[in-house]
Amino acid sequence: MGERKKPGPHPEKPLEHDLKVRVDHETLDKVEFCMRELKMTRSEVLRKGIDTLYDRLQKK
Repeated sequence: MGERKKPGPHPEKPLEHDLKVRVDHETLDKVEFCMRELKMTRSEVLRKGIDTLYDRLQKK
């Protein structure tokens, strides 16, 4: 895995939308586990999960 990028604007894909989600304790524990294992932020983990699901559904 490469070096972590500095926070700030992403000119190639601006992050201009906010989402708010409510999760139970078990789901939050899973997200935090992924964060530690992958050394990613919460947002990065959630984006990766969405991309993975999207790709899987496109292959059906």
